[in-house]
Amino acid sequence: MTYPERVKAYFSAHPALIPAAILFFLLLTFVAFPIGSVLIKSLLDRESGGLTLQYYIEFFSHYYYYRSIVNSLILAVTTTAILVILGFTFAYIVSRGPPALRTPLRLIALLPLIAPPYIFGISLIILGGKRGIITRALGLEEWNIYGWDGVIISQVLSFLPLAFLMIENVLNSLNPNLEDSASDLGARELAVLRTVIIPLSAPGIWKAALLVFALSIADFANPALLGARLSFLAPDAWLFMTGEMNFEMAGVVSVFLVIPCIGIFLLHHYWLKGRVYTTIVGKPVAAEPRELGPFVKVVSLAVCSLVALAILATFAVTVFGAFTVLVGINNTFTLKHLTSFVGFDAILISLQVSLLAGIIGAVMGSVLAYVLMRGNVWGRNLMEFLALAGFALPGTVLGIGYVIAFNKPPLILTGTLTIIVVVLVFHTLAVPLEAGFSKLHQISVEVEEASADLGARFLTTYRRVVLPLMFSAFIAGFIYTFMYSMVSVSAPILLIAPGKLLASVYIFQMANLGVMGTACGIALYLILAVLICLGALRFITRKLGASIFLGRG
Repeated sequence: MTYPERVKAYFSAHPALIPAAILFFLLLTFVAFPIGSVLIKSLLDRESGGLTLQYYIEFFSHYYYYRSIVNSLILAVTTTAILVILGFTFAYIVSRGPPALRTPLRLIALLPLIAPPYIFGISLIILGGKRGIITRALGLEEWNIYGWDGVIISQVLSFLPLAFLMIENVLNSLNPNLEDSASDLGARELAVLRTVIIPLSAPGIWKAALLVFALSIADFANPALLGARLSFLAPDAWLFMTGEMNFEMAGVVSVFLVIPCIGIFLLHHYWLKGRVYTTIVGKPVAAEPRELGPFVKVVSLAVCSLVALAILATFAVTVFGAFTVLVGINNTFTLKHLTSFVGFDAILISLQVSLLAGIIGAVMGSVLAYVLMRGNVWGRNLMEFLALAGFALPGTVLGIGYVIAFNKPPLILTGTLTIIVVVLVFHTLAVPLEAGFSKLHQISVEVEEASADLGARFLTTYRRVVLPLMFSAFIAGFIYTFMYSMVSVSAPILLIAPGKLLASVYIFQMANLGVMGTACGIALYLILAVLICLGALRFITRKLGASIFLGRG
């Protein structure tokens, strides 16, 4: 038997190796190779091509770049501390507060998910800029939203849903009898909160803190819009690429972006993975919901109401700005901001790219989850790590890596929509992968073994047994990838080409130029497009007899 025949026979006997080999190759090509290219670029001399540390020395020899690291860390720590408190407060009220307010507060806390993260930056400029509505109304000529205040507020409002969901999930799993027992023993409400609820909520609080920290450091749009003269790592990397075409220094900045993000993600995934505080065992125990004390209720509701009003005001300003000549200055009604042909084209391209990325990402995530869990393949841990690493890396770093890696033979992708679809797929692949893992844990291997015993081939079993059972995980992966792709700006802004503008990038560019009316108009279209697509998807899945979860759980 010849070698090709032996290889063919081996793969025929081990069919799971075929998709595993393909997925392994794709992960190496579109995750490991771009990141390796960034690292190598930062170590190669531009003239001689030899190894050098001159770009790192140059980075640390300028106080401006040193301040970028310090400012990014200060921003991340501050945003994380605020969001842990706000996320816990929202989660506590939604899970234990007045029943009439739980659903409205939960919907408001999740509202930022449907909009680009920098929508808050745009609204804050309209409200608190040098000629902002609040600035002019209160006569605050010497104060404006640019600087630390604006960046922190915009990040807090942008990342609130993540902190809220992480903590709410843990609070909902706590046994209410523990709180009742502590109260029956004479503990006051604040003591119960401090000694029982918060310690048992530690897993969710730590996860929220770690993920928010990584997102804050990697955030590009909000610091770029509101940072003024402050320097931050992600905007600096973007400026090196677009303003100076300095790939080497962009690579150096990217390395300093990657280090904390990868460290935080590994800490989250491997150290916190499986760390849970079990409080419910056996059969569910009935317990009457306890009424919150007046002090805790008033303080929590005051905090939540203030943040909820800020979120609603942000969306209201966006809508108002889309229908006025210059919101706050000339409030004459107009439709000119909603008639941008460039904006319409950008929306259509965004829908095309996001749908492709959502479908491809959901398929890849489902297949990869099945291969890693059911197939005994070589390199399993490395494949999982690469998939998770793509999610942990800042979008700016991935964008720079793709420009460096795929701007020359053998694989030239720059200037095409393909490169944007690919970067979005591999940046979010961890979400459909984890959704697939969660679903497969619920599917007994015996179901697949029964199919195989009845004579079904591997692909037949996967297509007719596994895929229908994993449909909800497929939908969850698709929704996340689609929504992220619609509003993402950090990676696409480095990869767009003339005639291939995405709506999220177009909105950012208009806001950066100060054309707030057009930015608000296209942002409104973008939000409506996301809502319509999600509504259509929900309708289709219900007609198919499946369930799609967009609420709590």
